[in-house]
Amino acid sequence: MNIIFIIVMLGFFSFLIWYTAYRLSVHFKFISFWTLQVITATGVIGFFLTSAVISMKFSNLFLATFNIIAGYLFLFLFYLFFLLVILHIIRRIWKPSLIWSGVAALAVAFIVVFIGAIIALSFTVTETEIKIKGLERELTIMHISDVHIGHHRGRNFLTKIVEATNKRNPDLVVITGDLVDAEPTLRPGALEPLSKIKAPVYFVEGNHEKYLGAERLLSLIGYQNVYILRNEIIETHGIQLIGLNYMRANNERFDMSMADDSVTVKSVLTELPIRSDIPSILISHSPGGFRYVVAAGVDLMLAGHTHGGQFYPMPFFRSLNFPMRGLYQYNNTQVFISSGAGTSFMIRVRLGSVNEINFLRLVPDNL
Repeated sequence: MNIIFIIVMLGFFSFLIWYTAYRLSVHFKFISFWTLQVITATGVIGFFLTSAVISMKFSNLFLATFNIIAGYLFLFLFYLFFLLVILHIIRRIWKPSLIWSGVAALAVAFIVVFIGAIIALSFTVTETEIKIKGLERELTIMHISDVHIGHHRGRNFLTKIVEATNKRNPDLVVITGDLVDAEPTLRPGALEPLSKIKAPVYFVEGNHEKYLGAERLLSLIGYQNVYILRNEIIETHGIQLIGLNYMRANNERFDMSMADDSVTVKSVLTELPIRSDIPSILISHSPGGFRYVVAAGVDLMLAGHTHGGQFYPMPFFRSLNFPMRGLYQYNNTQVFISSGAGTSFMIRVRLGSVNEINFLRLVPDNL
């Protein structure tokens, strides 16, 4: 399945490079097709090299800047491709000026990416009330996920999240992975704002912690008075808090994020001694194993990973695998998925979603 997916993606991006260059050469005849193809290929290939390979492991201002620019350029070409397809279809019915319609496509792609870049600069705090059976008193939780401290965001952004969290005075804070995603996180003091959170903080790893080296990052995070949960249960504030490592849902499931654990959500949950006489809250980076969480009788699952799709048309494709964002009910289990506080290490844009941290007000369900 992994090989098929890679082949399909390589095929799509190869076609995107060829088609975008070809249609631009039709609209702008004074620029050669080969010149446009080199420009398009440089944008797409350069994006993957800087974002997925170089910038994750190295840290300097040039790479950080180029990483951000490459992400914008890639998304610009991505949307331009679809706009050129639409124009191609329109020209079979109506014959607008080639140059001006080409300029319009370039302008629309630029404006869309620019708006998405502005939206991605800040975050909002959402509030959700969730009824939990067996809960003795109201419990407030700040759910933080997918901050992605690295080239796109740093200590200042994390400080703002901590300030917004302390302002609401939650009983506890849970961080469901992908707190970091690039080498700048390892600089002295980068994660120090976490130590300023006034409530107890619990953390589970995400796929990006795995990419960078989970052990050293978990040590850095643990130094900030953060409790790391690793496939274990603790009792606090009248609940069972269950924390899962980042792993596949089962041995058969395809995982685009390349989780390589031999254990799975399915296998771990069959071994954990989850009590039925006390409310249970499970925190996991990915919601991919939610069916096994439901089968285990957990009351509430908190996850992130999806980014709410982050930008169109990703919400559609992501929703084919598992829910995207918000609160869902499955039998006696509720699943809450955050869009995340930041954006992925590849593209600093939000379209159709927003950066968020989630203030959850858990109340007793007396029905």
